[in-house]
Amino acid sequence: MAKNKHIAMWTCARSRSTLVTRAFQQLDGCVIFDEPFYPPYLLTQGFDHPHRLEIIERYETDYKKVIMKITGELPKGISFSFQKHTANNLPKNRELDWLMSFDNFFLIRHPNEMIYSRQQIYNYPKKFTLPEIGLAELYHLFMLIQALTEDVPIVVDSTDLLKNPDKVLQALCTKLGVSYSDQMLTWQSGMRETDPIWAKTWYTTLFNSSGFIPFSKQDITLPEHLKPIVEECLPFYDKLYQYRMLV
Repeated sequence: MAKNKHIAMWTCARSRSTLVTRAFQQLDGCVIFDEPFYPPYLLTQGFDHPHRLEIIERYETDYKKVIMKITGELPKGISFSFQKHTANNLPKNRELDWLMSFDNFFLIRHPNEMIYSRQQIYNYPKKFTLPEIGLAELYHLFMLIQALTEDVPIVVDSTDLLKNPDKVLQALCTKLGVSYSDQMLTWQSGMRETDPIWAKTWYTTLFNSSGFIPFSKQDITLPEHLKPIVEECLPFYDKLYQYRMLV
């Protein structure tokens, strides 16, 4: 394993990304970076996100300093970093060659489920915008990394993961060059000191969990005002879905 191995998972909010992060957190020698671009993103955007001011005051908001930290040397005793990133939080109009420092993969979820889950958190009376969802940015980032690496990046559909967590995680670990462990399937419930302050709003389902549970299909009925954004997102999801990892 390389001295400074950094694994970057690129995704959209409410794609079960924190579940995957918690699974990797169970591995010995892993350090977590949980959405380090979220604070600088909030500083430059006007969205009324939960804990916005508190996040800006507490965390690093300089994109350059964040990039230096997440691509830099790992602390003694740490084998690799696992980083959760949402594509729409990436710095705009900047060089992205530093993405080559990572072993990148993509986590996706059907827009109908993702937007429904987001609605439950926000209870939005208004429409979401495509940039807020970030699926278009995720697809464009996928294409950029494919061009930079001259290889098709790994794509994991989170529903596939829930249906077969052990086999999907084993296959993913093999592709990423880390050792799989059954420890990834279970964890202690509750919040951890390493969780960011926005976890209080976003991670409540995770806090009540202690591992992967058997998959069950949700019956989802979206409000009429959210159906158009699902239709906007679907082409980007479908393009990424065709590359999903099969086990």
